[in-house]
Amino acid sequence: MDIGMNTKLNISSWSNGITEWIDITDPGPDELKEFSGKYGLDYYALADCLEPAHLPKKETLENFTFLILRVYNDGAVNPSSIRQMSNKIAIFYNDRVVLTVHRVHASIVGEIRDKFLETKQITEPSEIVTRIMYYAVKSYETGTEQLSDRIDRMEKLVFTGRQSRITLEQLYYLKNHCRLTRRIISLTREVIHQHVTTPADSAALQDVKDLLVKLMLSLDETHDDASNLSTIYLSIMSVKTNDVMKLLTIVSVFFLPPTFIVGIYGMNFTSMPELNWEYGYPTVLAVMLVISVFIFIWFKRKKVF
Repeated sequence: MDIGMNTKLNISSWSNGITEWIDITDPGPDELKEFSGKYGLDYYALADCLEPAHLPKKETLENFTFLILRVYNDGAVNPSSIRQMSNKIAIFYNDRVVLTVHRVHASIVGEIRDKFLETKQITEPSEIVTRIMYYAVKSYETGTEQLSDRIDRMEKLVFTGRQSRITLEQLYYLKNHCRLTRRIISLTREVIHQHVTTPADSAALQDVKDLLVKLMLSLDETHDDASNLSTIYLSIMSVKTNDVMKLLTIVSVFFLPPTFIVGIYGMNFTSMPELNWEYGYPTVLAVMLVISVFIFIWFKRKKVF
């Protein structure tokens, strides 16, 4: 067994004499060209490794099977794109070699080597790929649980009348986060269902598929809850706006008749007979009061308030 590290090219390698695993972090075009020639890789497929927003996929090349997976980024806060939410890891493998390429440091590489390769629990390239798949899918578990918890907290605020603490911006990022995660998991499921491994590794592959089903069910529920929460929030805001408009309308109805009367008697025409009435002022006030009381009684009968 041999483990080596080329710090200049940022490449680490592992071999047990039968299987070789080469891991490359943040390669440049020259490095890709070198490995393309050394292992007979399709250079254009290898160039996909440099595309940061590439979605999960699987391709069968002449000498290798090519996979792209995405690992959840725990440091992402309100991600608005797949690139912000996750990091890509590209995998080329056949029956002798596994080549992994990624831009940022991937802790899952070291974990798999320490936990499975050094202990000789797995030896075949397809088994290594199964473990990478498992860790990539499992990285979304915590994020999915956090999404569900955020939905629950927001629902509690909405249904306890404290929806003013929630903003449309928060709802947008929550729904978008859920949509992006759901999309990645859906595409990853297609890739994993096409993966073929050794009979001894079939149980591990089934665990990955079971974890995918669990995540998909949780994300479906969370996405539906986020959509419903957005609808309920907008409905409540609409009702509150209508209540304000209703109040303003009622107040204006009370003041409209008195304002009309005041407007008439504010014209000050000399021929107006009421100008010389001794009790004209209190009479007009009394009429205004009677009209207001009448409007109040009418609103009560109509159950306006």
